[in-house]
Amino acid sequence: MTSSGDDRATNLRMTIADRLHYRRMAVSDTARIVSAHKGTGLHQCACAMAIPMLYAHWEGFAKEALRLYVEFLASIEVAQRDVDANLLAYSWSSSFRKLSSGLTHEKKVELIERFFGSLTEDLAFERRECDIDTKSNLFFNVLADLARFLCLDVSSMQDQREMLDSLVNRRNTIAHGGHGQRIDQSDIEDYRHLVLNLMESLESVLSVAVETASYRRT
Repeated sequence: MTSSGDDRATNLRMTIADRLHYRRMAVSDTARIVSAHKGTGLHQCACAMAIPMLYAHWEGFAKEALRLYVEFLASIEVAQRDVDANLLAYSWSSSFRKLSSGLTHEKKVELIERFFGSLTEDLAFERRECDIDTKSNLFFNVLADLARFLCLDVSSMQDQREMLDSLVNRRNTIAHGGHGQRIDQSDIEDYRHLVLNLMESLESVLSVAVETASYRRT
């Protein structure tokens, strides 16, 4: 990586660290609000309200961090021919979407012409790919798909799958006005630790990806 690339990598790490610090403080504030209502008639309500907030900080951080990573990839001027096929396919998502209405001969030719003409061009993303689609339900399998598209190794986060999926399901039940299991202080503490661990783990995954240039074709 060039010196300017090193600078961009440093800026990426610093920006993600700043976003993580903000989210960490916000998660702690949510837990403190729940604790402040312990022993009152509003405690169960505060616990229920905390679940969507904790999930929102996880999803919000993931979208921010992954968007910053995609923007970093677009800034380092790596040729598309040198990029891993998973990442190149992701960056071409808009072209593939155009084929969904029918693969005519003209569309095939257009795609092939783009293929031949762009391999020496730098990797680029359209806005839709930069925005990161978490499907508004960032279950572990959604995270794993995004990681595969972006050549990230989230295997170290696998042990958090069950708890993360539980958080998303509980958030959905509350968001849709359902009556799920009773939520207490210990649940909020467990989910607080989960969200903090998830965010810190994702920060580490991205740092390793930058350091090892996992986006490059091997």
